[in-house]
Amino acid sequence: MTQDISDSENKIHYSYTDLLFGSRNDYSLEHRFFNSVSLFSALAACFASITNIALQLDFRLTIFTMFSTVILFIFYFLSRKRKVFKPLITPYIIYSLIVLSIVWFFNAGSEGPVVFVYLVGLVLFVIITEGRNRVIVMTSFLLNLVLLFYLERKFPDLITPYESDFIKFYDVSITFLFSFVLIYFVVAILVKSYREEKYISISQKDELIFQKKQITDSIQYAKSLQTALLTEKKYIAKILPNHFIFYIPKDIVSGDFYWAKQINESTVIAAADCTGHGVPGAFMSVLGITLLNEIVRRKEIKKANQALEVLRYDLKETLNQSDDDYSHNNGMDIALCVIDHNKGILQYSGANLPLYLVRDNKLNEYKPTRNPIGLTPIEIPFQNNDIEFEPGDMFYLFSDGFIDQFGGDDGKKYRSRRFKHMLLEIHNKPLEIQKDLIDLNLKKWMGRKHEQVDDIMIFGFRL
Repeated sequence: MTQDISDSENKIHYSYTDLLFGSRNDYSLEHRFFNSVSLFSALAACFASITNIALQLDFRLTIFTMFSTVILFIFYFLSRKRKVFKPLITPYIIYSLIVLSIVWFFNAGSEGPVVFVYLVGLVLFVIITEGRNRVIVMTSFLLNLVLLFYLERKFPDLITPYESDFIKFYDVSITFLFSFVLIYFVVAILVKSYREEKYISISQKDELIFQKKQITDSIQYAKSLQTALLTEKKYIAKILPNHFIFYIPKDIVSGDFYWAKQINESTVIAAADCTGHGVPGAFMSVLGITLLNEIVRRKEIKKANQALEVLRYDLKETLNQSDDDYSHNNGMDIALCVIDHNKGILQYSGANLPLYLVRDNKLNEYKPTRNPIGLTPIEIPFQNNDIEFEPGDMFYLFSDGFIDQFGGDDGKKYRSRRFKHMLLEIHNKPLEIQKDLIDLNLKKWMGRKHEQVDDIMIFGFRL
C-alpha cells in the first residue's frame, strides 16, 4: 500500500514537471532545459519587478523589468506551447544581454548584483548551446561585461547608485538568494532529466538484450529444425561413401542446403542456394527440401532436368507467384545430379549453379541453365547433361558463397578462377583432407579484416 502511494506521488511529481517543461516523448532534453531556463528567467524578472517596487528603486528600472517579464514569458510560451526551440536561442541570448546591460546602468553597476547574474546567465547559456555557438556566446558575454566595466569607469555618471546601504544590502541579498534558488531548480531539473534519460537508456538496453536473447533462442531452435530437415550425414555416407560436405552458414540458419536420396538404383544429389541468407533464406531452404522430398515421394526421378522443371512449377504454385509480378523474386539456384551406378552415367542439370568434374588433373565445367527455380521474365527449359564417369572422378557441387567471399590483401572476391585452381590442387587428396584444406584456405583468404558475406556450401564426392 505504501509503495502504491509512493508511486502515485512520483507520477504526480513527474506530471507537474512535464506540464511545465514538456515530456521527454515530445521534447528533447535540450529543449526541456531551454523551457526551464526561459520560465525561470521570466520568474526572475517578475521577482525583480516586485523587489524594485518593494525597495522603491528607480521607476524606469521597474517598468523595464516588468516589460522584460512579459517578453521572457513570450519566449517561454513559444518554446513550450509552440515547440519552437533552436530559432529562439539566438534572439533569447541577445535580448538577455540587452536586459542585463540596461539593468547594469540602472542598478548600481558593478556594485549591484548584476555581475553575479551575468555569471549565472553565462553558465545557463553555455549549457543550451553547443560547438561553435557556445564559443560565440562565451566571447559575447565576456566582451559585453568588459565593455560595461569600461563604460562604468570612463563615464561614472551613467550609473544609478543605491540611495542607501540598506537598499543595497536587501537588493543584493534578495538577488543572490533568488539566483541560488534559480540555479538549484534549473540544475535539479537538468539532473532529473539526465537520470530519466539514463534510466530509460538502461531499461531500453536491458529490453534489447532480452529481445535479442529471445530472437537468438528462436533462431537456434529454427536451426535445429533446419538441421533435422537436411539429409542425415550417416545416410549420405551410406549411399555415397566417398564424399565431404563443407557447410558454413553466414548466420545461425542458412539459405544454402544439400540433399540426397537413393531412388531404386539411382542416387540423387542436390546443392542449392536460396534467395537471401539467415531467416529468409532458411525459410526458402525448408521449402526447397520439402518440395524435393515431395517430388521423390509422388513420382520417380529419371531425368535431372525433369526434376528441376517439376521443382520450378511446384515452387511457383506454393508461393503463388504470378507471371506478371516480378517484385517478389523469391526462389533458388540449384545443381542436381542423378547417378546411375549400373550404367556408369551421371546426369546433371543446373539452375545457375554449375558442376565441376576433375579427371586426369583437368577440371571440366558443366555450365547450368541461366534460369533460377522460381519466377523469371524469360523461362528457359533446363538442359540435361549425361556424363559417363570413370573410377576416381571427382565432382564438386557448390553455392556461390565461397567464390563471392571478400578477402586477400586487396579485399577482392575469391572468384571462380582461384576456386578452380584450389580444387585442382587438392582433388587427389582424401575427402576429409580436402574439406580441411578448403577450410584453411577460406580462413587464410578472409584473415582478420573480412567477415563472411554469404552462406558457404561445397558438396564434393568421388565415384
